[in-house]
Amino acid sequence: MLTTNTTFNLPLLIKTKPSTKKQNLSECRICGAPAQYANFGVISCHSCKVFFKRNANTKQTAFKCNFNGYCEIRRDDHHMCTSCRLKKCFQYGMTTDKFRPSRPTKLKTKSLVKLSILNSLKPDHSLLTTSQWTLLSNLYNGFDESQLLLFGKSLADTHNSLQPMNVTYQRLVENYLLSIYETTGRYLCLNDDICKLSFNDRSILLPTAADNMSSMASIFIIHHFDLCSLESFLKIMSTMYDNHAISLSLWTMKFINPDIIIFKLALSLFALSKTTYLYSPNIPIDSTNSSTIFHIQNKYAEVTWKYLNYRYGWYEAVKHFHSIIYWLIALTMLMDDVQNFSRHVDSVDSLVELTELTFILDDVEEIIDTK
Repeated sequence: MLTTNTTFNLPLLIKTKPSTKKQNLSECRICGAPAQYANFGVISCHSCKVFFKRNANTKQTAFKCNFNGYCEIRRDDHHMCTSCRLKKCFQYGMTTDKFRPSRPTKLKTKSLVKLSILNSLKPDHSLLTTSQWTLLSNLYNGFDESQLLLFGKSLADTHNSLQPMNVTYQRLVENYLLSIYETTGRYLCLNDDICKLSFNDRSILLPTAADNMSSMASIFIIHHFDLCSLESFLKIMSTMYDNHAISLSLWTMKFINPDIIIFKLALSLFALSKTTYLYSPNIPIDSTNSSTIFHIQNKYAEVTWKYLNYRYGWYEAVKHFHSIIYWLIALTMLMDDVQNFSRHVDSVDSLVELTELTFILDDVEEIIDTK
């Protein structure tokens, strides 16, 4: 059961000033990765060295942080926020006087704007703690929907420009579905809470998380671009699955909140949902450390509730949180049907295997680094 009134003693994850504590000289001051040399005046890894050289001469105003500088820069997710990473480089003493001024670079213009930006957010610590703002930032940035948006727009544009050739359009639909699973896998690998679970708990939770998230993300993109109104798209999807699954998908769209932030928070909640035990009898319910998983889920629920309360006020927050719960229930019913299709099951299995391998390699690398 989700609770929203629980409080936790969470560690402080953000440091706004350089630490005065003596640091390990083999550790990058920017992201914490192993480092041997000083680059531009600061002990840093090769990745941060290249990043600083590429971006240092670009005006910092060109980069925007969705959470007003409350992003944690770590080795595994240092690429998520250019603004905070560059700010930390300067903060810890990196300078541009040791490399030639780079030629003016032309900023790339994005053909597609994100669905929603958190420009208006001003951290109100009476609602969210510093660590909760960090968690909110990580959950928002952990799922990178940019590739999915490009595919969704391409599916809509291709259909609207000319009646697409069936083979070409089907290939585009298949690539879109593949991108859904790839984006889900990247999120799972970047989620620090899932990463810290025991090997046994992770192995049991990952199939459920991959199953839940891929279905939820696909429905959200289809709804955003109204792809089910496109005859070609609907025909191909009906061939891949069946009319019943399509009907259920259309039904679940009634509960979708179009706000990308709310979607991502719901996505993280659903990643840890254990409701799939209802139709996965081969997985024993008590095989995972339920208290650990529920603690993470409750932590996400609390952040979700506080963000909604901050953003919309108490009355509207109740309605939004209520709609999230309804959507999760509706999607659970959809996924019970989708699990009957080998195309989806095989894709989830491949995704889980790749994610587990990534975690194992990370664990081995961490053991080697500590020796």
